[in-house]
Amino acid sequence: MAVFGSWFGREVDQDHVDSINGFWTVLLLVVCSVGSFALRYITTPISCWCPAEFTSSMISYTQESCFLKDMYYNKSMSVNNDDETKPPSVPSFHLWIPLILFFQALAFKVPNIIWNSCKHLLTLNMEETVESLKSVQLTSPENRQASFSDAARVFGSLLRRNRFFLALLYLFVKLLSCINLIAQFMFLTTYFRQYLAIRVGSYADFDIDSIIKPLLVKDIYCHVQVQFLQNTQIFSVQCTLQITEIYEKMFIFLWYWVFLLAIITILNLVLWAGFLFLPFLRDGRIAAHVNASKGARPNEPAVTRFISSFLGIDGVFILSMICRNSSELVAADLTQHLYQVFQEKEREWQNQRNLYTGETEGGAVVTGATGTIAALPMRTLPHCAESPEKAPTM
Repeated sequence: MAVFGSWFGREVDQDHVDSINGFWTVLLLVVCSVGSFALRYITTPISCWCPAEFTSSMISYTQESCFLKDMYYNKSMSVNNDDETKPPSVPSFHLWIPLILFFQALAFKVPNIIWNSCKHLLTLNMEETVESLKSVQLTSPENRQASFSDAARVFGSLLRRNRFFLALLYLFVKLLSCINLIAQFMFLTTYFRQYLAIRVGSYADFDIDSIIKPLLVKDIYCHVQVQFLQNTQIFSVQCTLQITEIYEKMFIFLWYWVFLLAIITILNLVLWAGFLFLPFLRDGRIAAHVNASKGARPNEPAVTRFISSFLGIDGVFILSMICRNSSELVAADLTQHLYQVFQEKEREWQNQRNLYTGETEGGAVVTGATGTIAALPMRTLPHCAESPEKAPTM
């Protein structure tokens, strides 16, 4: 079940649009693929009008033989063994429909496979992190705060090495999903809603009818070769591929599904890119999490430094995923502890900077020739000592 969930389920580092693309659409196409394969055995896929002299066994053989062919003819005429008298052939891909649907499902799964294969190379294991943080909420307040503090310090050390690669990988995977949806929409429009493609092509002054042909045909003429003793006879029978009607309805449903999903996925990509790279969309949410426990207005300059110099784009992305897949409370607690780690780092950096520049708060500094710095606090001076007066400037 764990392997099944990792391959087909929605993980904690994906949003609902990723779940629709990588799980529900794949499941839908797999069901359609298996169903289209089973239709030929549970229904009558073809019906042929055979000559009166045909027996029932000959009719069954004719229908099965015609169904297994992928080349038909568009009119009935007398046929002999001379290939030059054969009418123009009409191809049909009804036998390949299960495989076509399978490759469509695989195309929807490829972006998710790329994401699951590459994300662990760039940052921490987000699945285990979110699950552990969710379970921490059920413990005592002391243990909860200690766990969030430890997680924040681990986050801080990892975010220093990864600033934006994980977020760019996620946006790239979403871009692949958009490209896949656009390509699948064009494929379905061209070959299964051909009249719509021809109409659009005529508006653009492009004769698409002379280039593409439908993948499925319905009314055809099939040539069957029958051997009686030493004589070989070829019969031309008129057939109707009844299974084509079911396939057409199925692909029309998939056309609307892919069309709506393409719009949703493109909008989702734009929103994610805006949230990650536009400060006025992301800073307010991070500031609200930082100051959730204080009930005060956020310190905007400090929050801006916190996001730009500490979190980075990857940190914003990870916190957003934790918020989407866990809760606002978990994201707020982790953000507050990350902000405390940031303040500690900032104070350490400021102390090192003051030591290097020779500036100490409330004290005098003496710099030697070797570059060493000695600070003499003011409180160590005798009370009777007088401050040296500054010489007047001319």
